[in-house]
Amino acid sequence: MKNTFTIALLTLSINIGLFAQTIGSTEAGFIDGEKPKMDKPIRFCNYKNGAVLLVDFNNNAIRTVSREGEVTTLFGGPDKKGYQDGFIDQALFAGMHGVAYDKVNDIIYIASATNNVIRKISDKGGKLFVETIAGNQSEKGFADGDALSAKFNSLHQLLLGENGEVFILDIGNAKVRMLKDGIVSTIAGTDSISPLKVAWKYPIDMAFDKKDIVICDAGNGNIYRLILNSKVEKLELNIKLEMPHGITSDDKDNLYIADMGANKILKIESDKVVTVIEDKNLYKPAAVLVDGNLLWIADLYNHQIKIIEID
Repeated sequence: MKNTFTIALLTLSINIGLFAQTIGSTEAGFIDGEKPKMDKPIRFCNYKNGAVLLVDFNNNAIRTVSREGEVTTLFGGPDKKGYQDGFIDQALFAGMHGVAYDKVNDIIYIASATNNVIRKISDKGGKLFVETIAGNQSEKGFADGDALSAKFNSLHQLLLGENGEVFILDIGNAKVRMLKDGIVSTIAGTDSISPLKVAWKYPIDMAFDKKDIVICDAGNGNIYRLILNSKVEKLELNIKLEMPHGITSDDKDNLYIADMGANKILKIESDKVVTVIEDKNLYKPAAVLVDGNLLWIADLYNHQIKIIEID
C-alpha cells in the first residue's frame, strides 16, 4: 500500500485502536493526489470501490478519498461557486453540506445549505449531469408539497431509504422531511404541524442505525432516535455533550459522535454510556463515518481526514 501522506500513531483514550492514517495538510488548499489539500472537509458518505465521498465545503467540491489516502475531485471546485444545473463542466455549487450515494443506480445526491435545494448527479450519455430535484434556490422558508415548489431553510444532511425515500435534515426549520415520488412531506419537527414532535434546537446531522434514524442536535447537545412512524426519543446519556456535529453507527449497536465543541470523538454504547475514543490533535471535528473496521473523521479546521481502526 502506498502511503506518501502523513501517518500519525496516537494512543487513544480507551483501548479501541490507533490512528491509522492522517490524510491532507493542515494548510487549506485544493490539491488532488496522494498529498492532497482540502478546505474544511465537512461530510462523508460511503461510495464505490471502497472509497468515500467527501464534501469539501470551502472548495465547493465533492471529492473521493480512497483507503490509501488518495483524493480525487469528482466535481466542483473553488472556481465553481454559484448555482447552475447542467453537465458537470458547466454546473455551479455553493454551500454543499449533505451527500448521499445510491449505489444501485449510481446516483449522488447533495444538499445545499446555501441554495436550499436538493440536487442529483447522474450519468447522462456518458457524462455527469446535475439537476435540482427539490427546493427553490431563490426563496428559503417552509412549504411541503410538490418537490420543486417546496421550501427549505439550510439543508445539512440526506439519507436514502430502502423504498426511494430521501430523508432531509432541514436545520432552519428544525425538521426531518422526506422526498418521495416528487412530493416533500414533514416527518418530525418542533411545531404543531409536525406528525412527530420533538424539542430540537439545531439538529445538524443524522445517520441510519438499522431502521431508525439517529440525530445529533448541536444546539442543545443531545442525541435523538427517530423511530419512523412512531416516536422520537432523546437518549439519556451518562455525560453531557458540548456540540455534537457528526453522527454514525456501526453494526454492533454503537454510535459514534464528532463533538465539535469538545474537540473529541465519542462512542455511545447502549444508547447511554459515553466514552472518549480520541481527543488529540483535533480541531472542530465535523463528521464521522463507520466503514467496516475503520472510523473516518472529518477534522474541519485542520483541513484533514483522520482514520481510526475500531473493533
